[in-house]
Amino acid sequence: MDRELLISGLERIGIEAQENLVSRISTFIGEIMLFNPALKLVGDKDADEIIIRHVLDSAAAYPVFREETEAGCTIADLGSGAGFPGIVLALLFPDRHFVLVERMQRRSQFLKGVLLRTGLVNAEVEERDLRTVRRAFDAVTCRAFHPIFQIAEDVVKILSPEAPLLLYKGQRNNALSELDVLRGEGYSFDNRLEELRVPYLDESRTMVVLRNLKKNEN
Repeated sequence: MDRELLISGLERIGIEAQENLVSRISTFIGEIMLFNPALKLVGDKDADEIIIRHVLDSAAAYPVFREETEAGCTIADLGSGAGFPGIVLALLFPDRHFVLVERMQRRSQFLKGVLLRTGLVNAEVEERDLRTVRRAFDAVTCRAFHPIFQIAEDVVKILSPEAPLLLYKGQRNNALSELDVLRGEGYSFDNRLEELRVPYLDESRTMVVLRNLKKNEN
């Protein structure tokens, strides 16, 4: 694994690459490399590709989370899978608490192991389907999960009043099309789109920030 790639990537995003942070992210990547053959956590098998396409991709939203969330809040990562973006964000924001929602037992066990190996105390794993979550959060995020119009009914139930929904998406036009479908399903919301720049990745990334998401009554 190229530590300099990780360090320079974090710094390009505006994150101070302290040794403790770099070491813990390196441990996280090591766990993915160890368990990926058996658990199929990510499609990329090269450590440097994992740094760019997953770690830095997750970290690229750091400025948005810094603006949209605050210290002491609890943030849910839906369909956390290999821990993206939840593990990365928990490492970047030690003053926020993260709940990694993952329904697959093997992956939830992997996540619990990562929390132990990295010493993360501001994160926990909930092994359950989104539809069975019964708590409300100060913010909700997801990456490489279902389109928002497919999960909106369940997401509305777990968002605290005025809590932001922070969605990692690809091209801006595709994100806008997804929001059009959501409106067509009878939902209203306030939204803004932020272009994310992922270091060393020449692909479009967009963060969709939704607030006041609700289903309009007929």
